[in-house]
Amino acid sequence: MTKIPRVLFVLGKGGTGRSSVAAALGSCFAARGENTLIVEWTFSEAIAPWFGQPPAGHDARELRPGLSAMNFSLDATLREYFVGHLKLRLLHDVVIANRHVQRLIHAAPGIAELLFCGRIFWLTALAREEVGVDYQRIIVDAPATGHGAPLFAIPQTLAGFDAAGLLALERERVTRMFADPEWTGAVVVTLAEELAIDETMELVPRVRRDLGRPPLALLINRSVDRFFSGEPEPAWLEDLAGSSGKGEGEALRTLYGELLRRKERERELRRAAGALAILGAVPLEDRLLAANVASPLDVVHLMARELDGILGATA
Repeated sequence: MTKIPRVLFVLGKGGTGRSSVAAALGSCFAARGENTLIVEWTFSEAIAPWFGQPPAGHDARELRPGLSAMNFSLDATLREYFVGHLKLRLLHDVVIANRHVQRLIHAAPGIAELLFCGRIFWLTALAREEVGVDYQRIIVDAPATGHGAPLFAIPQTLAGFDAAGLLALERERVTRMFADPEWTGAVVVTLAEELAIDETMELVPRVRRDLGRPPLALLINRSVDRFFSGEPEPAWLEDLAGSSGKGEGEALRTLYGELLRRKERERELRRAAGALAILGAVPLEDRLLAANVASPLDVVHLMARELDGILGATA
């Protein structure tokens, strides 16, 4: 059995349902009695409003008992470190908060990503001792593929720089967190759509290379596999289309054709996954979920039920 790590990064292309999966995973663990935090890094928060709460911001907001959410802020993290941790308010206010220094920090490659991952380390390793908060499980709703994929390579990327102080400390901490399979893992979310599949086939080997192990799961959102056989041009479709108006009949055939294409893309994804050994010893078929409802919170609840069975087999 695969042990679920304490920190789960949810990765994938934008629009694939990554945030829905993150919220569902959080709901799942919270329902099991684990104090769970969902961490976002986004301009427009989605998850807290789904639960009827205002956006969380940098400080964690409880969504329901045992489940909280927060949104990473680089500026707030720097202030928290220099003022709250190092007690260097003057240095922060005069130097770090200077607009020219802020521009440099925001523009420097890898700095924001390192401090983002460093905050995850702090939440799991130090928050209990320093502020009395103990999260047994953290779900990271990572940025879309372009920004989320490089997260696991940040320690190696910054290794070539002669970093000292805060950056050296954060790099060492993050490297240690990523290296431990009981501490950090990843799941990848995709759709049975051409662009999403192409990005997934690039993302999964990258995760395996940078993290040193494959993702724990590949989740296909809005899957048609369970309810659609993929039979080409069935008799019932012709009967239904023939008994409808011309426009409606054409629309039915178009919809059915799209379902056929989606079914074939899922087959391609499964074949590619097997060829790349994406999930190692974990069977891909045991890690697929379907979500076919419209309301975001309904999607979360449906996914949580699906994932509960998956997690029960791996916890």
